[in-house]
Amino acid sequence: MDFRDVTQDLKSDLAKVEKSINENYKSDVPLIPGISSYLMNCGGKRIRPILTLLAAKLCGRDADAMVVKHGCVVEYIHAATLLHDDVVDETTVRRGKETVNAKWGSDASILVGDFLISRAILILAEDCERKIIQAITEATKSLVEGGILEYAEARKIKVNEKHILDVIYRKTASILSVSARIGGLLANATEQQETAITSFGDDFGMAFQLMDDALDYDADEKVLGKPTGTDFKEGHVTLPLHHLYHNADRKLKKEIEVFIKNENINADDVKYIVGHMHQHNSIDYTLNLARYYIDRAKSHLRKADFPEPKYIEYFDAVAEYIHSRHTAPSSTAIEK
Repeated sequence: MDFRDVTQDLKSDLAKVEKSINENYKSDVPLIPGISSYLMNCGGKRIRPILTLLAAKLCGRDADAMVVKHGCVVEYIHAATLLHDDVVDETTVRRGKETVNAKWGSDASILVGDFLISRAILILAEDCERKIIQAITEATKSLVEGGILEYAEARKIKVNEKHILDVIYRKTASILSVSARIGGLLANATEQQETAITSFGDDFGMAFQLMDDALDYDADEKVLGKPTGTDFKEGHVTLPLHHLYHNADRKLKKEIEVFIKNENINADDVKYIVGHMHQHNSIDYTLNLARYYIDRAKSHLRKADFPEPKYIEYFDAVAEYIHSRHTAPSSTAIEK
């Protein structure tokens, strides 16, 4: 089974999630549905709702209206954070299209992000399941803290690996993990089942972001949907750059220190750094760590008994898809 098989099998359920997404951003303020529609139709694999659907099914609950609504909630929170992140980072291209802040401006991007969060809260309030609301709000708090932590340490090349992984856990893994967890909670998962699903989500989320960090330096722009080296240009010290810096000679270290403080990095600068990353195995280091987290994520689901264990294979396929997105280039030249 691969990711395509998963999405095909969930086609009907995902269509319900899509309908819920489109219905719940309606407003009598015209700009809101206009921007929301543009954002929600810019692509994306709906990984978070998929995790919610699969966890519910794994624990014996079909994708009924309640499960679908919660899939919408996690997608709204994710979309809101994208809107806000793009303003903070001044990102202009995402998924091959102009970002909302590039098209409508930062004010509109922030305000529509706020609207999507408020809609997510209202959807949750309709049912008021305390444990679910607490889980989602705690994950959202962690996500915001991760963004602030990343912002506070931007352009600081000497951050350690522990800091980088902490940012990943808070900013990315938290919302992916709770996406799976609430599916289990909706299906009345036992404590053992909930722990297994949450642990899968934690490690899957770590792998997900590590793969994105590797792809940012080592993927075709058409596949990536944005210019390569975006993190580098925005001053984010992700794992590939951290690994390169700590394995570089004094000359290269000095060059990296100058680059990371420069807000006008060009394509040749990025190519130069990527060439050194390949030479120092910094991309491979990141990919190998992602592989470790994927394997560990998959192992967690085998530590509990589930009513519908066949869905473990679906989780495996989603996890493997994340790693399969990387295809190494044939060669990378170092210039300068």
